Amino acid sequence: MEPVEMVPPLSQRTTSGWAISSGSSAYLTPQQEEPEPAKSAKRTSRGFVPFFQDYQLWNVIGVSVAFMILFSSFHTCGMLQASVLSEVHDEHFNGTGKEGYYSSAAIYTVMAISNWIAPSVIAYTGPKFGMVLGGIPYCLFMAVFFRPYLGTLYASSILLGIGAAVLWTSQGVFLTINSSDQTMSRNAGMFWAILQLSNLWGNIFATVELSGQKSIDSALRTRLFVGLLCAAILGVLLFLVLRYPGKRDRGRTATSRSTSTKVRCLHCTTKWREWVWLREIRQSFRLLMTLKMLLLAITFAYTGFMLTFWSGVFGTSIHFTKVLGDERNYLLGLSGVVIGLGEITSGALFGFLGSTIKRRGRSSIAVLGVVLQLISYLLIFLFFPFDSPSHETDLATYVAPNKDVALICSFLLGFGDAAINVQIYALLGNTYSADSAPAFALFKFVQSVTAAIAFFYATMTLPGQLVIVTATGILGAASFCIVELLNHREETKGLEIQLQSPKKSTNL
Repeated sequence: MEPVEMVPPLSQRTTSGWAISSGSSAYLTPQQEEPEPAKSAKRTSRGFVPFFQDYQLWNVIGVSVAFMILFSSFHTCGMLQASVLSEVHDEHFNGTGKEGYYSSAAIYTVMAISNWIAPSVIAYTGPKFGMVLGGIPYCLFMAVFFRPYLGTLYASSILLGIGAAVLWTSQGVFLTINSSDQTMSRNAGMFWAILQLSNLWGNIFATVELSGQKSIDSALRTRLFVGLLCAAILGVLLFLVLRYPGKRDRGRTATSRSTSTKVRCLHCTTKWREWVWLREIRQSFRLLMTLKMLLLAITFAYTGFMLTFWSGVFGTSIHFTKVLGDERNYLLGLSGVVIGLGEITSGALFGFLGSTIKRRGRSSIAVLGVVLQLISYLLIFLFFPFDSPSHETDLATYVAPNKDVALICSFLLGFGDAAINVQIYALLGNTYSADSAPAFALFKFVQSVTAAIAFFYATMTLPGQLVIVTATGILGAASFCIVELLNHREETKGLEIQLQSPKKSTNL
């Protein structure tokens, strides 16, 4: 792909061209002129036309749907992985369930390392084809479960870790370049709400297949993963129909935090193909050493521990709790559905309230998400056997295990997860809009490291795991609030400087 000239979106074009903004010849801003009366009247009388012409919004919807379909496969696989492998016993593979944990640990370990090179890969492929390239290993991973071998399981896990780093960093860049400061919260919420439909559809499929089944035999495993593999392939193919933003608007919006003046790059001196891997790694290290990113790293770390807990440990604990009866497999799938409902509800709610949240602060939503998850951790501590993450058990609990409580915990975990992640996406998209790839890569790096660590100790007793997620959750919420406070002070200071500048010019 040749470097493409960067042009402003239709909503920001004027008939009189562009004026070079102060500070850099590489950035240009539209001259402040009134739009043509005819165009203005047309937009007023037929408001639906701009909506259908807003290709950036359709790009956000398209990438959200593609991720939803792809992760309908992967999220369901993640929840079933340990349970499925624990029931494979033949001359090629003798599963215990721990292989699923180790496979997930390998995925997130490799993903953490690969996040350092992901921005450089995207520099050559662009975000659209970066998502295609990153999605292919997900399909290969699904195919391994038709005939599990330990070697192919771990090899595909390593490939998936590399692909996941490229996929998620590409997604963060793609979302940012198709958003403005005003639409970032809305688009992040929309993406997260649509993405979490994956938990709904994938787990409905698993629940129907597992209903009435006491074990997962070879025939059932094949049916499950044929469906999951087809969904993964369809999701990857949908990335190809997205409109590549470089054709009209690269959209890399740089907002001056001191003046709050938005500029857009038209003839950037640094083009995508000129980004070398060493420059991107240096940029990521420099960003990691800033105060804001160091504080956010605590929040990122919590999302990794939390991800492992709700996507791997909690479902396995349900499956291994004998008191829940013969419908444990059915309840495992249903728990995934309810987690998805919580994610969807939270993402949609806070996505629609994006402008209000930005005005009143994102920290309150992040704190709410952590508090709801702390409630679920307390319920899990009281209702589930302490050794349920590692093997089947009927160990006594403080309160007898209950199916309804398991589903309530599932909803709280999902709702809190979306609340936190949506605010992180919106914060990164607005704060690092000028160069979002390193910021999202660091997010996924820290999240992947802690998720990998959590999968390595996933067979630890429940109280130990709950202490870790509780402590990091409280610290993560506090650090997020501090970053929001720092951003608010910078914006306030920028407005004060902007208001004082006319007076200074008048005195001169």
